[in-house]
Amino acid sequence: MKPKEAPKFTEKQAEILETAYQVFAKEGFRNTDVQVIADLAGVGKGTVYRHFGNKEELFLATAKYCLTKAGQYIEQQVLQEDDLETLRDHVGALEILRRAAVAYAKYYQNNPLTIEILIQERAEFRESVFPTHLMWRAEARERMDELFKDAIDKKLFRNVDPKRATDAFADLLYGSVVNGCLGGGKSQLVVRVENAVDIFLHGLVRHDAPSSE
Repeated sequence: MKPKEAPKFTEKQAEILETAYQVFAKEGFRNTDVQVIADLAGVGKGTVYRHFGNKEELFLATAKYCLTKAGQYIEQQVLQEDDLETLRDHVGALEILRRAAVAYAKYYQNNPLTIEILIQERAEFRESVFPTHLMWRAEARERMDELFKDAIDKKLFRNVDPKRATDAFADLLYGSVVNGCLGGGKSQLVVRVENAVDIFLHGLVRHDAPSSE
């Protein structure tokens, strides 16, 4: 199965969005002046509006741009020139999950301002916009469901609903990254996620633990 095609941005749009990413993350949506973004990007304010309509649409395009970059980075790190089916045959679902978790953490460790964008999106557009990170998760989840199903079918994991496993894994990654960034641990996201995933995959309860009965 192939992933859904990522949104396409022209070179000029990408230049504007890279600048908008920095300004929105540091100044906040309400305090950002589009003229400042235009000046820093080396274009006219009208050019920004011609590509993105208004300040709100520019911000939402910035959020989508951030997660598009994240998705592309994670996919490249995980697949490494293979397709998912080939990779699954070569290294197995468990290794793919580990690679995905580490790549996810590395992206946000290198691009922590992305978290600021996602938090602002939730704060400013709570009533009008479906969160971009949830939209991105929904588009990626079919492949994750397949990975968990494969691991369950091969008796690597206990028999649980693959969709529940996907939700738990995604929640673990997102929560680890957000809490790490907000808690001042931006430089340690990879270690934080590796620890969380190790516990997720192997559990806390010992197989020889005494019964509570």
